[in-house]
Amino acid sequence: MLFRLILLALAGIYYIAYKVHHRFCLRQGSPLGHARLIVVGSFLAGGAGKTPFVAWLAQFISENGAAGKEGAAGKNGAAPRIAILCHARAQDEAAMLRQKFASMPQVHVIATPNRYRTAHEIDRDYDFIICDDGFEDSRLAGAITIRLDRAGTPQRIADLVPAGKNRSLPRDHEEPAVTLGQGDIRFRIGLIANAGNEPCPAGPIAICGIGDPERFRQDLASYGIEPAGFIARPDHDRRFEQTIMKFLAQGASLVMTEKDFARLPEKWRLHPNVFVAYQEIEVSAPAAEAIRACCGLGA
Repeated sequence: MLFRLILLALAGIYYIAYKVHHRFCLRQGSPLGHARLIVVGSFLAGGAGKTPFVAWLAQFISENGAAGKEGAAGKNGAAPRIAILCHARAQDEAAMLRQKFASMPQVHVIATPNRYRTAHEIDRDYDFIICDDGFEDSRLAGAITIRLDRAGTPQRIADLVPAGKNRSLPRDHEEPAVTLGQGDIRFRIGLIANAGNEPCPAGPIAICGIGDPERFRQDLASYGIEPAGFIARPDHDRRFEQTIMKFLAQGASLVMTEKDFARLPEKWRLHPNVFVAYQEIEVSAPAAEAIRACCGLGA
């Protein structure tokens, strides 16, 4: 009970600091003049599925978007030019997205400590700028916000970190253009394989450094994988490589998320005992139409 009261007190202090920070440091900025700015966010501090959804969204826009009429982007009927902005502290997410779009030169992934400043610097060069998160950056004026609410909506200060899992409350934000709940979007593992496209053996060790490790455990179970061990590392863990080296030296087979795999040097990505759980995303037809409409995409 005492520990819970301490957490509640800390959540209250966090919320006061949050409000002060936004009032004095994150005042609303100016909108972009050319590119459509899209913010993909969530109340959750991590584990909402923002990065894989950003990958889906960039692909969706590439397939359905009309190139801009002004600036360096979209000339001569070319595919829309898309920039994805990740935070500089999330280099693993940027690496994963770069690998996904390596064959699509019209999609550029940029890691930046300041999404607002970078968006204005590159505004004329792109038709769409997608922020992987940025939900809490109130400087991003005029943005089309797509909010992932698979875990529900927080209602009280007790739902905020560290007492809960959320960073803010609905009253801290304007209504998003699109809200995606449990029935609108589905994440699942479509394939688990190593670099040689060999299937994962029974009883691997599962290891992840993501915002919601339990979701990875559940996804593995749904795929039919029962790990011999499960290791949860911190999100964006900087010692992830050292951790897997220890297990690979023992001859263990490891299964990990795409984001964790992307952060590894090539020699470990090619290791026959490193298996990747490739995620698939299904967006309902009504949700896809809502996204198409709010982003101004063609029918």
